[in-house]
Amino acid sequence: MKRLLRILLVAVAGAAPLAACSDYSEDVEAVRQARTVVEDQTNDDLARQLTGARGKVEWVADRPEKYADNEHIVGVTAKIERTTRAGGKRLIELQFIRNRQNQQIAFEQLVIDGHPQGLISGPLNLLLMQLE
Repeated sequence: MKRLLRILLVAVAGAAPLAACSDYSEDVEAVRQARTVVEDQTNDDLARQLTGARGKVEWVADRPEKYADNEHIVGVTAKIERTTRAGGKRLIELQFIRNRQNQQIAFEQLVIDGHPQGLISGPLNLLLMQLE
C-alpha cells in the first residue's frame, strides 16, 4: 500500500509542472483586453460584436507550431460560431500571438469557415457576413 501511495505521489508531483506550463489563462485574458485590431475596441469586444445575438465565442490558447523555436510565444484564438438569420453556421477565428517575454500582442490571422483571409478579402467578408 505504501509503495502504491509513493508511486501515486511521484506521478502527481511530476504532472504538476506540466499542468502549470499549459495554463494559458493569463495569456487569454491579456489578449482579450488588448486593443490589437481596432484602437478603440478591445479584442474581446470585437469578438463579441462578430458573434452577434445568436452566436457564441470561445477563447483558446496553445503553443503555435509556427513559433516552435520560441518558447515565449503563445497563440490565442477567439473561435466564433456565428448563426445567421437564416440559421446557417459560420465559423470565424481571430488568431493572435502573445510574447510572454516582452508582453507584446499581435494579430496573426483571420480565418472564416476554415479559409485564411487576406488584408482586403477578410474585412470585406466580415462586412458581408454582418448583412446575412
